[in-house]
Amino acid sequence: MGRSIEDHPLLSRIVRSKQTEVEASEHVRPVSLLEQDVTTMREQPLSPRVAWAGGKKRLRVIAETKKKSPSRGVIREPYDPMAIVSGYLMNGASGISVLTDGPFFGGHPDDLRLLKEKLARETRVPFLRKDFLILPYQIWESRCLGADIVLLIARILSFERLSEMIALSRRLGLSALVEVHSREELDMALDAGSDLVGINHRDLDSLVIDLGLSEKLAPHIPKGVLRVAESGLKTPEDRKRMEDLGYDAVLVGESFLTAPDPGVALKEFLRDVD
Repeated sequence: MGRSIEDHPLLSRIVRSKQTEVEASEHVRPVSLLEQDVTTMREQPLSPRVAWAGGKKRLRVIAETKKKSPSRGVIREPYDPMAIVSGYLMNGASGISVLTDGPFFGGHPDDLRLLKEKLARETRVPFLRKDFLILPYQIWESRCLGADIVLLIARILSFERLSEMIALSRRLGLSALVEVHSREELDMALDAGSDLVGINHRDLDSLVIDLGLSEKLAPHIPKGVLRVAESGLKTPEDRKRMEDLGYDAVLVGESFLTAPDPGVALKEFLRDVD
């Protein structure tokens, strides 16, 4: 058995905050209303498996926008997610990750909704809702916001809840990126039915980065499961290393957001290396 969520002080605090937040949202907008809204939506979610198919096989970059993080504090001020994401899309992003958590990352669910409304038609890339999703209500909410992918963090979910939320995501046409940080969590994700896994190099409790984790876990990811490497990737050489390990995509945020121009930083990250 893995450690309880209560053994992880930061995660425990975030989850408690999220529980309160979701309960308040449900009171204002019950899930029955979300279900009604979903039935009227014309746009279908874009699967990364579909979006990234065809052409020369290459490592894709999911570029992230966020204002702050527990590990760095405020990352970008002033924070203009529309300008940041526009720059990403002009410089080769294959996906966009939007932090929608407010207390810990300075985001808001409306950030995703507005970005998708304004920018999605300009280029066909999937948008990931990155947040701490702990209840099925948030899957319905994510669909209403226009997400294509939802992040599910194995460490904060029971096997039963993870399985339930993967199944609900599929039912609503969403892809579920299941984030793991150990072999045990990877096995749990696969047993729960995940076909899209993210190896997070950052331990969500200690915040320590270990780029070697992707190499350690790569052999245990079955063929046919899309694999994403997350956190701590800064250079074209880091990108090439993940590509050589067989990863389909990398998710990068802070190293772009701390640069003067995040879009230009993405372009440099995509530069060919020997």
